[in-house]
Amino acid sequence: MNPSWIAGIDGFRSEWFVVLVNHAQGRVIETRHHVCCSFKDVLNLTPEPKVIAIDIPIGLLDKPEIGGRECDREARRLLKPPRASSVFSPPIRKYLPAQDFSETRGISKQAFGILCKIREVDKQMTPELQGRVHEAHPELSFYHLAGRPMQHNKKTPDGREERLNALSETFPNIWKEVFSSKLKVPYDDIIDAYAAAWTAIRIENGIAKRFPENPSVDAKKLRMEIWS
Repeated sequence: MNPSWIAGIDGFRSEWFVVLVNHAQGRVIETRHHVCCSFKDVLNLTPEPKVIAIDIPIGLLDKPEIGGRECDREARRLLKPPRASSVFSPPIRKYLPAQDFSETRGISKQAFGILCKIREVDKQMTPELQGRVHEAHPELSFYHLAGRPMQHNKKTPDGREERLNALSETFPNIWKEVFSSKLKVPYDDIIDAYAAAWTAIRIENGIAKRFPENPSVDAKKLRMEIWS
């Protein structure tokens, strides 16, 4: 296999943190870090990543369902409490324009907190682009990395160490790259982007898992699925 670039993306504040990874045959050759002001900038990165895994919902329900999308429900069943709580249901499509929490019903404050980023990604997404851009969830990635759910909250020192250890086989320099980073990005967002990059490598290698196996599509014909 010839070397190729993939990307793992996580949003923080008003920006996006990107881990660009050049890899071949499961071996990481080079990593680069970028902070992008918009998702459109992510799509225009150079070198262009063949596969992008992003920790943001893609594909939205038109009306509420108990537990949200099927992919969200499957992810929670796999992760089990307390990690299941990290998978929250995204807003239904009609709430995308909302600017205030009072304009929505039945969504969590966590979901509303990233509504602007969901809106930004949804504006760019097409069924064709979804062949390159895939929804991921870091806790699902860590589940398959470790063979079990993470034991500690990601914002604690123990949780940070647990996740870095899980990633270190694929990214041997990750401890140095995370803690020597001069980027003003929270550690947990950097680590989540690396987890998404791990999933992107699996997607390109054809070994990633998709939840559900046969996803339904939304009003924009976007598949409602999560990759790991």
